[in-house]
Amino acid sequence: MTVTTITPSPAGTAATTFLVRSDVRTRELIAIIRETSDPYERSRCLDEAARIHMPLARSLAHRYGGRGLDRDDLEQVAYLALLKAISRFDLSKETEFGAYATPTITGELRRHFRDHGWLVRPPRALQERRQLVTQTRDRLEQTLGHAPDSTELATFLGLTDALVREAQVAASNLRPASLDATTADGDRPALELVHTASDPALDEGIVVRTAIGRLPARDQRLIALRFDDDLTQAEIASRMGLSAMQVSRLLRRALEELRGYLATEGVAAA
Repeated sequence: MTVTTITPSPAGTAATTFLVRSDVRTRELIAIIRETSDPYERSRCLDEAARIHMPLARSLAHRYGGRGLDRDDLEQVAYLALLKAISRFDLSKETEFGAYATPTITGELRRHFRDHGWLVRPPRALQERRQLVTQTRDRLEQTLGHAPDSTELATFLGLTDALVREAQVAASNLRPASLDATTADGDRPALELVHTASDPALDEGIVVRTAIGRLPARDQRLIALRFDDDLTQAEIASRMGLSAMQVSRLLRRALEELRGYLATEGVAAA
């Protein structure tokens, strides 16, 4: 197997040289992992590669600390994501491993945070019903060709409309991911909706959920797909039967409405 190496610049700093050497060593270890038939050697190389980049994984995990989630759990999620990155890294490309691993680890942390971080934690039975309703909604949307309403969901699941609506409200209690970063699609920064325990999080979280609830159902769905499910505009367009241009325009309008409402309620918008 050919392993691409990156030669450090003569003018590089000591830190840069260290990072380059770490990347070279990581590539060597990954190559051995994939070529050796010795389980002990494979395990040893995997452990060394993981130890080289554990400071990165730990640093990324700590960014999500202080939001009601256990730090050890976050570090474990980051570590497993690091192993996934090691498994999937393409040695034929010149991308540094750290640059490749960072979005992989961050993505897993965001999913964990989205699934396990709550503004107000509901009873377990309600959490399970929320998950069931969310999964069923996605399946029905593909079957029906449109986002199902609460009545359609209730009929399919054999639940009352009130129980489905309660589950949908519970979904809005999930801590939303940050909307203030420019996305890969070039969406303009929107709102910072992540709150920590030291913030007036509960009050502002309720205001945010109320604001989103005031939007038309289609706009609520757009925001959920974009910022909860982390889909691209093209993926949203495919799911909702719209063009990417329509998705971009509708998202922009919905976020402007949210900014206006939150501004009147004293919640800062980016």
